[in-house]
Amino acid sequence: MPEFEDHEVQGASDDFNIFVISDGTGKTAFSVVQAALLQFELPRVNVLRFTHVRSEEEIYNIMDMVRVGKDIVVYTVVNEDLARVLRAEAANRSVIALDILGPVVEALKRVSLRKPRGIPGILQREENVAERLEAIEYAMEKSTGFSVSNLDQADVILLTVWYPHRDECILRLAEKGIKCGYVMLDPNLPLPINFEEVVGGNARALVVGIDMDPRYLSELRLERIRALGLYCLVEKASLGRVEEELAFARGIYQRLHCPVIDITRLSVHDVVGKIFEQIKKKREEQA
Repeated sequence: MPEFEDHEVQGASDDFNIFVISDGTGKTAFSVVQAALLQFELPRVNVLRFTHVRSEEEIYNIMDMVRVGKDIVVYTVVNEDLARVLRAEAANRSVIALDILGPVVEALKRVSLRKPRGIPGILQREENVAERLEAIEYAMEKSTGFSVSNLDQADVILLTVWYPHRDECILRLAEKGIKCGYVMLDPNLPLPINFEEVVGGNARALVVGIDMDPRYLSELRLERIRALGLYCLVEKASLGRVEEELAFARGIYQRLHCPVIDITRLSVHDVVGKIFEQIKKKREEQA
């Protein structure tokens, strides 16, 4: 029986608040509220989220803000002690309150031999793991550097000359759930077919150009070539070759009007941090 059926609404209104309370991320309850609101035209309704609630005092403080007979409380609290306090407060204050997970958990307890774990945020962590695995798979298998066929799936597209630590940066991003594709830029190689149409026209992905000091890149390449014993590629580390490639790449960055990150003498960690700064900036611009 839903908890709100015991309370009477004093007066109907299109101007009220919905308090979403959770001891986890609140994503489940918020999604349910958003789905329900789509069935109405309620432009003046505010959805207030209170996440990672872990104490009785927090519950009391939140409930003090709820207007009796007007506002609604929707919650997902898996800690039984906190859920009990919230239910009692809602009943004592005659506040409309709806427990999203409770009835389902109770039903499962009746038919299962196991007890609920009572750990908040499990769903979000499971989703994050899935996102990371998908991003790692994308980085390992679907982005080749010489094709744009899978770049429509990318969250970030790196445009770069041969840079020895590129793959490590891409995998670091994948570990954080970011699908990162890349395009290798070399004046001696043709650009992928439809390169500018696909990359320049991708509004979803963040397109970033990678730049650096020519001497620094020359040193990096020579170090990698020696470590791998591939002395047949030593010409790739010559300063003239590096300067030619960087000039070619910079011309493409200018045509695409994409942000450019100078990674000279930056660690992989710092490079990833710079990319995340650009991701944040793009999201803020789209908000």
